[in-house]
Amino acid sequence: MFRVRNKWLVLGGAILAQLTIGAIYSWSIFNNALVEEKGWSQNQVYLTYVIAIFFFALITIVSGRLVENKGPRFTAIVGAILYGSGVILSSLATAPWMLYITYGVIAGCGVGFVYVCPLSTLIKWFPNKKGMITGAAVAAFGSGSLIFKNIIQSFVDNQGVSAAFLYVGIIFLIVTLLGAIFFDVPEGYAKKELVKTDADFTTEEMVKTSKFYKLTIMFMFGVTPGLLVIGLAKGIGTELVGLEAAAAAGAVTVIALFNAGGRLISGTLSDKFGPFPVLKVLNVATVIGLVMLSFLTLNVVTFYIALIFVAFSYGGNLALFPTITNQQFGSYKYASNYGLVYQGYGIAALLGYFIKLSSSAMEVTFIISAVAVLIAIGISFTVKDRSKA
Repeated sequence: MFRVRNKWLVLGGAILAQLTIGAIYSWSIFNNALVEEKGWSQNQVYLTYVIAIFFFALITIVSGRLVENKGPRFTAIVGAILYGSGVILSSLATAPWMLYITYGVIAGCGVGFVYVCPLSTLIKWFPNKKGMITGAAVAAFGSGSLIFKNIIQSFVDNQGVSAAFLYVGIIFLIVTLLGAIFFDVPEGYAKKELVKTDADFTTEEMVKTSKFYKLTIMFMFGVTPGLLVIGLAKGIGTELVGLEAAAAAGAVTVIALFNAGGRLISGTLSDKFGPFPVLKVLNVATVIGLVMLSFLTLNVVTFYIALIFVAFSYGGNLALFPTITNQQFGSYKYASNYGLVYQGYGIAALLGYFIKLSSSAMEVTFIISAVAVLIAIGISFTVKDRSKA
C-alpha cells in the first residue's frame, strides 16, 4: 500500500471519514420512516440506534489496540467495510431484530473502528496544533448528519426506507474507504515511550479509584439527553410541536450544527477556564433545554432553542471528557483509560432507551433525563479540578 507524505491529504481523508460515520446521527429520519412504512413501534425502531451507539463505544476498546498493532489505515478500512455493509444489509431487514444485527451491531462496530483512527493519527502530523486538529476531527464527526441529512431524506421520500438503506450504504462504503486509504503515520515516525510519573495511573490503578466511577457516571448522565434527542429529533418535532415531516427534519440540521459547535467551542473554553467549570455550565444548559421540552407549550422557535441547548451541551461533553480523563489520570495509559471512561457513552444509549421505555410520554422522558443531569452536576463538585493545581 502506498505511503502518504502530505499531512493535508491525511487531514482531508480523516475529515471525509469522520463526516461519513457521523451520519449515524441522522437516525431519526430512518426512525420515522420505519415506523410509518413497516408499522413497527417507535420503541422497537429506536432500539436499533441504541444498539449501534452501544457497540460503537464498546468496540473502541478493541479498535484502539488494533490501531497500535496494525496501523490506522488497516483499522479504518475494516471499519469502513463493516459500516457500509451493515447499512446495506439493513435494506434486507423484514423484522426489527434483523436491523439490530445489521445496523446496530455491524454498522455500529464499523463506526467504532473508524472513529479512533483520525485522532491518534492527526496529532502525529500536527504535534504543535493538537487542540485545533482534535477539534476539527470531532467537529467533522458531529457535522456528518448535516451533510447527509438531505441525501438520506431524499432517498427515503423517493425510494422508500429499504432502498434508502441500500443506496446510502453504498455511498457510506465508498466515501469512508476513500478517506481511510489516506490514513498514515509520518515516515520515520517512532513512538516515544512515556515514562510513568506519580500523577499517572495505569488502567488497573484507575479502576480502583472512586473518581473513575464518578467520571464515568458524569459522562453517562451528561450525554444521555443528547443521545435521546438526536435519535428522536424528527419524532419530537412531529409529536410535541406538530410540525410537518419536512419541517421536523430541520431539527437534524440544528442538532448537527450545534453538536459540532459545542465540540469546538467547549474545547477552546476549557483551555482558558478549565474543563470542569465549562462542563458545569453545559450541564445546566442541558437541564434548561429539557425543562423547556417538558413544560413549555412549544412552537418552532422554542423547540429549536431547546434543541440548541441540548445539542451544544452534548457536543461539549464529548469534547471535554478526553481532557478530563487526561487531567485526572495522566498520559501514561491515556488511550486505554479513556477507552474505559468512554463506555459511559455506550451505557448512556441503553439508559436513555430504558428511560423512554418506562415513560408514559416524551415529556416524562425529558424530566427523568434532567434529573440524571442534575446528579451529574452534583457529582462534578466532588471531583477535584486538577487543572487548578
